[in-house]
Amino acid sequence: MNPGEAIQEIEQGKIGSLYFLYGEERFFHTEVIHAIVENLIDPDNRDFNLETFEATSSSVNDWISAVKTLPFLGGTKVVIVKNLHEITLPPKECDSLLDYAKDPIPETCLILTADKADRKRKLFKSLTNLAGAVSCDAPREMTLIPWIKKRAQALGYNLSPDAARQMVEQTGPKPGVLAVELEKVMTFAGKDRSISDQQVLAVVGDIKQENPFALTEALKEKNAEQALALLHNQLNHGEEPLKILGTIIWQLRAIWEVKHYQSQKLSPGKIAQEMGAKPFMVEKALKHTRNFSQLELIRSFKDLAQADRELKGSGQSPRGILESLILKLCAGKN
Repeated sequence: MNPGEAIQEIEQGKIGSLYFLYGEERFFHTEVIHAIVENLIDPDNRDFNLETFEATSSSVNDWISAVKTLPFLGGTKVVIVKNLHEITLPPKECDSLLDYAKDPIPETCLILTADKADRKRKLFKSLTNLAGAVSCDAPREMTLIPWIKKRAQALGYNLSPDAARQMVEQTGPKPGVLAVELEKVMTFAGKDRSISDQQVLAVVGDIKQENPFALTEALKEKNAEQALALLHNQLNHGEEPLKILGTIIWQLRAIWEVKHYQSQKLSPGKIAQEMGAKPFMVEKALKHTRNFSQLELIRSFKDLAQADRELKGSGQSPRGILESLILKLCAGKN
């Protein structure tokens, strides 16, 4: 089931004794866990009836011992185990956990979380087939429009279709960010329970992260202004400077290699075969080889190597290093 279905059941009092939350969207993990805790545990008993474990620093025996401990002053005990994807359980512990999953204790609720669930592994294959398995995959943008409208409605606000679309376009497919931005918009709207796209524009900035390959596309066209804007967007969203540099290196290396085979008068299909690359990648690179001479590519890779050294040990600002690199790579047209 998906997070929305799980939360609906929980709020109706249909709460299971074991849940497996899997998928990279941790906001949904948090939402489901919050719904379970709010519905099962009295705030006065939360310190006694709620236990949380990190999978990397605990064992299956710890988790099962916790769920077998009697709840304080009655009620329901909730045990949360986070980041199951970061460990590989020994066969004996794996079997022990799966045996428990077949017949969990009714008076408790065990919640297991994992960012990824490799169904080739016995543990995850079994857990994802449980009734309490909740798929928390990153959503597509279009599915978030009705989602954010419904969330606003539950909080007493009417988000117009244009306003909902505007919010998603500004933030991207990030439900956690959307939820925070919705709170800001509702505060801005105040007593006005109908929220328009203009109110969204007044409050929600352009915080959508651009596609990481948009930066390299701007570099291929030697559009310095656009490349710098895209670089800032990436850095402002927490992208690792070395990861940005690695993407640039990979793309320019592809152009250099394609240009080498192009000089030998090889067809695009033959170039792809020689490189062991996908034909579409070669076709894309061929559109930009004219922008880079052989000498310029040699100079560019010297600049890339220098930027790599500076990012790894110079103590200089990563933003300044990458800005300088982009200006060098975009200098001149051939």
